[in-house]
Amino acid sequence: MTIGVLSSTLFGDMFGTAAMRAAFGELGLLSRCAEVEAALARAQARVGIVPAAAAAAISQAAAAIIEQPASLDLARLKRETETVGYPILPLVRQLADRAGDAGRWVHWGATTQDIMDTAVVLQIRAGLELIEADLTGLRGHLAALARRWRDTPMAGRTHLQHALPITFGYKAAVWLAAFDRHAARLAELKPRVPAGAASSGNQTPADQTEREQAGNPTSPAIRQFQRGQVMQYGFIIYNAHLDKATGQPQLLVQTKVFRSGQPVFTGKEQPFVLNNPPDLKRLSVNGGIQLGTDMTPNEYILQIVVTDLLADQKHRLAAQWIDFEVVK
Repeated sequence: MTIGVLSSTLFGDMFGTAAMRAAFGELGLLSRCAEVEAALARAQARVGIVPAAAAAAISQAAAAIIEQPASLDLARLKRETETVGYPILPLVRQLADRAGDAGRWVHWGATTQDIMDTAVVLQIRAGLELIEADLTGLRGHLAALARRWRDTPMAGRTHLQHALPITFGYKAAVWLAAFDRHAARLAELKPRVPAGAASSGNQTPADQTEREQAGNPTSPAIRQFQRGQVMQYGFIIYNAHLDKATGQPQLLVQTKVFRSGQPVFTGKEQPFVLNNPPDLKRLSVNGGIQLGTDMTPNEYILQIVVTDLLADQKHRLAAQWIDFEVVK
């Protein structure tokens, strides 16, 4: 007997669909994680970080998992997940085994959070597509009802009583208007669904250039600006190291702008100024960058690099990536 209503044999289809359960189920998550690992390898191959042959082998191995996620050794995956507490390392091991010699390049420079967050975003995008398809079908049905019964009278209702007559077609049109608004909201929402995580200090612009195989043929969460405008941004710094004498962090912040994977602007490193933050473990930062009046209309990536001067060399850098577009 099931515990959750969403997976219930009796009630599951009252609250969801088989397609939605497949998109958000465990096998769906594993497929999307493999998809992200392959996309990362291809992107890194394009900028010379990973050999092209290795990226091709990783993509081929991942394609088999995406096609048949049940082909994974799920018992081994479960056992290793219970050991480490998350499924990415166990999945990477099996993907690396399938990729042969190229397996050493799987997950290169990435973190567990990078892969899982991006995979979840791909699940969200798939879920939105299912909702959009259902919404389109429902709107078509209501539009047909409104046309068919446009002249069929019925009693109107007000305060649970009969009111002036209306037509059933009009009532269906009112329902349709509500779902038209939902469709408009969904259309506004979809471009705001981001590509996924990009928080590791080991990442490169390649991590944001791979779109076509990860469900993002164009830049997601795109922000559009005109030349000369100021682009505002925000980010959060977690768990900065604190100086033992002063109890304060020592951080440097630097901004860079990339186009087609190449840097077009590199700002100076600036010391991070604290203004009595309530929580030194979670520093909320806001900033802005002036876009040049001569910038070529195109898609760009803003990189914010934070250097923790008190951390060891391995954990000193962290970066955040923000897609934006300069338009005419």
